[in-house]
Amino acid sequence: MPHYTVHFTPDNRLIKIHAGATLLEAAGQAGIILNSPCGGVGRCGKCKVQLMPNGKEALACQTQVNHDVEVFVPPSSRFLTQQILQHGIGRDVPLDPPVKKVFVPGPWQGIDAFCEMVSNQADLCLHLEGSDEQRLEETAQDLQPCNAGDEGLTVVLFSVASTEHTQGSPTSCFQAIAMEAGDTTGRLFGAAVDIGTTTVVVNLVDLNTGQVVAAAAGANPQARYGADVISRIQYAEKPDGAGQLQQCILDCLRQLIAQAADTAGVSKTEIYEIVAAGNTTMNHLLLNYPVASLGKSPYRAYSLTACSKTADTLNLPIAPDGRVYTIENIAGFVGSDTVAAALACGLDRPDGPTLLVDIGTNGELVLRVGQDLWSASCAAGPALEGAGITFGSSAQDGAIQRVLLEDGGDIDIDVIGDCAAQSICGSGLIDAVAVLLELGIVDQTGRFVEAETIAPTLPKAIKRRLMTVDQQPAFCLSVPDAPRPVILTQKDIRQFQLAKAAIRAGIRLLCQEAETPEDKLERILLAGAFGNYIRRESAVRVGLLPGPDVERIRFVGNAAGAGAQMILLSRNARDLASQLAQRTRYVEIAHQRQFQDAFSECLLFT
Repeated sequence: MPHYTVHFTPDNRLIKIHAGATLLEAAGQAGIILNSPCGGVGRCGKCKVQLMPNGKEALACQTQVNHDVEVFVPPSSRFLTQQILQHGIGRDVPLDPPVKKVFVPGPWQGIDAFCEMVSNQADLCLHLEGSDEQRLEETAQDLQPCNAGDEGLTVVLFSVASTEHTQGSPTSCFQAIAMEAGDTTGRLFGAAVDIGTTTVVVNLVDLNTGQVVAAAAGANPQARYGADVISRIQYAEKPDGAGQLQQCILDCLRQLIAQAADTAGVSKTEIYEIVAAGNTTMNHLLLNYPVASLGKSPYRAYSLTACSKTADTLNLPIAPDGRVYTIENIAGFVGSDTVAAALACGLDRPDGPTLLVDIGTNGELVLRVGQDLWSASCAAGPALEGAGITFGSSAQDGAIQRVLLEDGGDIDIDVIGDCAAQSICGSGLIDAVAVLLELGIVDQTGRFVEAETIAPTLPKAIKRRLMTVDQQPAFCLSVPDAPRPVILTQKDIRQFQLAKAAIRAGIRLLCQEAETPEDKLERILLAGAFGNYIRRESAVRVGLLPGPDVERIRFVGNAAGAGAQMILLSRNARDLASQLAQRTRYVEIAHQRQFQDAFSECLLFT
């Protein structure tokens, strides 16, 4: 099967994909999430792109790739992160960050007159305590030019929670945290951070416009102390282990924030707030909270509440008196990244039954039915991220990310990067198992069928791929006579079954808790970078997600990062996230009596 190059602009992302794939699939493979509320059947018209160079409009879900093509993706067709503008992501979330700047032209007479000018100009209440007023007056005197303040001063203000006001004060109450000479109101930035167990992503945002001006990402360096949260919790119990893990992630944030700032031409001192989302363990390690209780039943968090502290307490070099805000967690294994993702996907609003799924080593689920919300976590293990699989890897160059059946009686693969296949990542693993099931090579129990039994019914090209490795049956996914062929073994199938059964059992039991059958779910939202690359048909075929209707399965990309940006940009979104976390009921799936039965049933490929 031929493969073609798709070049997405203005992102400047190139991918190779098999002939016949849709541009919607290609965009997902490139990490670009398009609007497709109809599920990709061509009804809604929201995924319009332009085919270059002539700019002809086309629906990405209906346009197949049959030659090399350049595609322009307009902002109106982008979902979540790409669509965070002044009014959020298609919902009423106004641009109203907790940090603001007010320019006060000189001259003025005395601190009282100065404070009155600040309040009147911004139509807000300036909340000052004795020490704040003294500091403000001293700062104003230091910065005020000799020519009676003709240059003026910019006051940096930070929102004060309404519970901290005196009775009767307006809700728009702000505290002065800094002053700057001249008019610096045009330079106001913040950073939205998604701290994943594997990857850390920083988006630098202009708080005046809501636009992302630069991004930086890198591996979470805590991985050297353990690939998963349990390993890191155990390491934190060693002498100074928690301190090492905290410094590790802080060093990473310093590096990524500096990288994003350099890219955008922004001084780090012009960054006034960092909003961080992550699972509960990542949240606790960042704040140096005790984590021992997260590693043993009943897996209680030290704290579920949001936290705001000055950046200098964490030695993060942003603006003087800049803040770091961490979002609420829901439970020990459902963290603030899930809260942020649920916010970005609108789960705080009543609608049809909707399930949000973030697939990873620890899968998180949020189910909304009417006004009610439930959440759960599933210990899926690292198989879907490549660990424990013979040729498994993350989504890197040389990794197989697609496996398809060809009409000519063989399989075809899509490989990341312009190179030969060297490994297989999670999306490729799901495809591969689906293909083996379709060919009858693997039965519903997950066992390789005896070669003598199945071989006569298989095409010759497929027969060549059947082999035995270390006395166990295996299937070759790459070129069979390659020096180091990529294979899938019986053990790999078993590891995959354990991972998919944990996730599917969690979905089943959460739906039972909400008294909502799986087939009544109107939308199944796949979040996280991994979700972008999964083929819906394969996920349903292997039983990872409930079927048979694949149109209700939508990809929402890095929804946690999008939610963190909303919380950075909007005090209203911050309040909504807090309410959402408090409203969501956590269900301990693994402790339910039905779990083992559900898990055993979900091991099967039905």
